[in-house]
Parts: sequence; C-alpha cells; structure tokens
Amino acid sequence: MDRRYFLAGSAALLAAPAYAASDSIQRLNEYLTNLRSVTATFRQENADGTVTTGRFFLKKPGKMRFEYNAPSDSLVVADGRTLAIFDAKSNVSPQRYPQRRTPLSLLSLENIDVTSSVFVRRIEEQSGRTYMTMFDPEKPRNGQMVMVFETDPMALIEWVLTDKSGLETRVFLDALETGTELNNRLFNIGWNIRDFESRQGG
Repeated sequence: MDRRYFLAGSAALLAAPAYAASDSIQRLNEYLTNLRSVTATFRQENADGTVTTGRFFLKKPGKMRFEYNAPSDSLVVADGRTLAIFDAKSNVSPQRYPQRRTPLSLLSLENIDVTSSVFVRRIEEQSGRTYMTMFDPEKPRNGQMVMVFETDPMALIEWVLTDKSGLETRVFLDALETGTELNNRLFNIGWNIRDFESRQGG
C-alpha cells in the first residue's frame, strides 16, 4: 500500500478550519472517543479500478490493523508509535512511518476533540451525512482524506483518500462491531514481521 494513502493534504484548504454546528461536533467527538475496540470488514476501491477487501481492527490507545485478503495479502499495522506497511509482493522489511504524522491515527486516540486536531480542516453536514476533511499541514500538497459518517445514528462508513496526483481511493466499512476482545499481538510489529514472513514462505 502506498504511504500516500495514509497522508492527507490539500493546497486548496489552507484557510482557517471550517466546522459544522457545535452540537454536531460534540456528537462526533463522543462517537469517535467511544470507539474503543473495533472490528470491521472493508472494501477498497482503488484508483486503477481494482478492488481489494479485508478486515480492519482498532484498539485504543494507538493500535490499528488492516489485513488484506488474497490476492493482495498485504498488511498495515500501527502500534501507537509506528505505522508499518507490509507488502506481500516484496521480500524487504516493512516500510515504517511515524504514526503521529498520519491523519488516520486520529481514530486511535484515547480522547478525541476533532477541533483540536492539526489534521482536521473542515467538517460539514450534507444529506444526512457528516464529512470531515483532513490533511497534513506540513505536507499539504500530498493529498487529502475525507472521513464520511452517517449522522443519525452517528457511524463511520467510509473514507476517501486523494493523492497528490488527484487519484482517489475509497474505503468502505461494513459489519462494524465494537467492544470486541483483541489480542495485543495483532498490533505488535515485531510479532507481525515473523508471522508475515512465515505466511509468505520466508
């Protein structure tokens, strides 16, 4: 997976942040903060027309995991400090990036206030949905991420990632479950390196 999919930026949104009404912000903060332990399936529609599927895991504080199904078999793991991207087509070690520099890491924070996040630049409501636009203010030309929520009841259903070339990747969440018991080793990068290599025949 291209690391740009995890960076969000937009040169067109460099003005002061714009937010929806305060009651909407409060409901959004409460919903995101209460996502403590989550599993979901996802479908990813890539810019080249291909579709990949997999499972998403979240465990607060700090932990996230994306397991991609065959034929991709790639893996993304965040342990609270580092985001590691495992490429099943490569024999090299996973690419690692500071997790705090990825807008998606907002989901893994213990307590969330979207208006205090450096990544959140716009929140707006339209046709029963809430759209939260995010980007890295230090690299605003790298692209942007838009998280999409159903408003009533509040539910995260999708995010749209646009890279610096303007190409879009859409990730749709389904069968989201909260309160699930998740083993910490799912988010342990060292353990996952060994497990990933064994599954790839390394």
